[in-house]
This record gives sequence, C-alpha cells and structure tokens, in this order.
Amino acid sequence: MTEDKGLNPFERYFPDSEEVLDEPAVLALFTKRVEELIRDDLDLLLSSLYRLDVEEHKIQRALRSTTVPPAQGIAQLILDRQKERLRTKKQYATGKAKDWEGL
Repeated sequence: MTEDKGLNPFERYFPDSEEVLDEPAVLALFTKRVEELIRDDLDLLLSSLYRLDVEEHKIQRALRSTTVPPAQGIAQLILDRQKERLRTKKQYATGKAKDWEGL
C-alpha cells in the first residue's frame, strides 16, 4: 500500500482540496487510482467500470494501446463516461419543469 494510508480517501486523492482541479489534474488523480486498482484489486476496478457503464470494447482498446499506458487509458475512459453522464443529465433535466406545466 501507499505511505499515506492513514488519510481518508478524499485527502489521499485530493491533497490540495482548496485548489480548483482542471481536467488534466483529475485525469492524473484517476490514473493514479486506476494504477493502484490494477495492482491491488483488479476485481474492484472491473466491477466499477461495469457500474459506470464503460463499454468493454473501449476498455480492451485502452489495455492494448501502444501509445498510452493502460491505467491512463482507462482513467480517460472513466472521465469521458462521467462527462457524458453529466451532459445527458443536463440535457434531460432542463425540460422537466415545462413538461408538467398546465396539469
């Protein structure tokens, strides 16, 4: 395990929580965590990818990439999937109030 084992997960992965994290910083944090999961708990990583609904063929492609390390490729897939989920949520949330007007 890592040397900062005593910290809670938030402090461990977001040590400077007061700073605003940009996408490259989030990707670096995700990559670090994916590397740990590949090394220490592959089953947890795979079940998490399943729950996040990351497509299997994309995972396979990330694992076989010759240009991007596997952990970074999987971290990018997670980030992309989360951004997609937020876009979808925003798209469908905007029209809800209007759908119920007049009932």
